Amino acid sequence: MARLLFTASSGGVSRDEFTSFNLALHVGDQPESVEANRYFLQSLVSTDSLVFMDQIHGNDCLVVDQVSNQTSKVDALITQQMNVGLVVQVADCLPILIEGSDVVAALHVGRRGMANGLIQNTVAQIRKLSSSKLVAMIGPGICGKCYEVDELTYEEIVKIHPQADAGSRHLDVRRASSAQLIAENIEVKSVDICTKENMNFYSYRRDGKTGRQVGVIAL
Repeated sequence: MARLLFTASSGGVSRDEFTSFNLALHVGDQPESVEANRYFLQSLVSTDSLVFMDQIHGNDCLVVDQVSNQTSKVDALITQQMNVGLVVQVADCLPILIEGSDVVAALHVGRRGMANGLIQNTVAQIRKLSSSKLVAMIGPGICGKCYEVDELTYEEIVKIHPQADAGSRHLDVRRASSAQLIAENIEVKSVDICTKENMNFYSYRRDGKTGRQVGVIAL
């Protein structure tokens, strides 16, 4: 059985707007604070290593066969290696963790990745590696009533994914992503927490300059 965890914004050593469990190096926090937080995260999930992504809102996934110091420009990680924690960083986008008996994956799903087929691409790659039953856990992310976009973006997304339509230029990425996962014959579970509404989580939409919480999964 996989180990998985979604973090909140508290419990670490970061200060000021990053208080306190920021796990991202790219947001302006002190690197030594982030590294200390990452070390604590690794102890929480009891892994030999953690693998992070340089997330670019794309649709590419990477199969992690061995741990490297390089950070790849992808939005999903997959592994069958034991004790390797796959990490997705978020502050409104959805962290989606997929578990099988012999495979795990971590996905960074925003409106662009969802529209570009990130979920489908990742699941297709997982299926090449494993025939096990898959379960997806969707972590904290912005809800449909809080996620307002411009008219052009709204029309573009709901045309491709009608399930994302939350009305009045609002997008429900959680509902649309759930529909995609179910269509791939994956069981879906969700914590149903809105990062913008819940002050226990970082939210870029709410705060602008802010930290990143994560989802992490490991075999």
